[in-house]
Amino acid sequence: MKKINLVIVLMLVAAINLFAKEPGDKVSNFTLKNYDGKEYNLDNALESGYVVIMFWSAECPFVQPFNDRINDYVNGYNDKGITFWAVNSNSTESTERVAEHAKEHNYVFPVLKDMDNSIADNFGATRTPEVFVLGKDRTILYHGRIDDNSYLEKVTSTDMKNALNELVSGKDITVKTTKSFGCTIKRINK
Repeated sequence: MKKINLVIVLMLVAAINLFAKEPGDKVSNFTLKNYDGKEYNLDNALESGYVVIMFWSAECPFVQPFNDRINDYVNGYNDKGITFWAVNSNSTESTERVAEHAKEHNYVFPVLKDMDNSIADNFGATRTPEVFVLGKDRTILYHGRIDDNSYLEKVTSTDMKNALNELVSGKDITVKTTKSFGCTIKRINK
């Protein structure tokens, strides 16, 4: 019986990856609440420019090295028509833990709790950190990692930053997809 369950789980993981959204695909509109109760609607945010959705975690060791520098990334683009949201879809991380983590690191962006994994499913997101850059019509323009290494001293390619710099310069994104690395999103049992 355990082998059958393992096979079913592996098939589900493969199916999720098979249907992951990529550049050129569109996502559905959604509204989520921040830990403070404020609601955020994707279509409303896209009215003022681009939106970066970062699938995030309060616990994943691949996300933690970004805690000290992610605000610098965000602050560098706030006045350029780019909005950043973190989405925590991990069933193993409570809203309280998400709020505590955001406050500990003085995040300058909202951290939205995806209680039922519907947003992760909408994007086909599987990892933290994993980034999607969206254009005004909810089209994915970039999908992948923030940098090619979580640790700043080992970074050789600032992939998300490169994509955003091309966007704000009015250019097409040269590298639209990169391989994200990190922890798997812990989904709820539906």
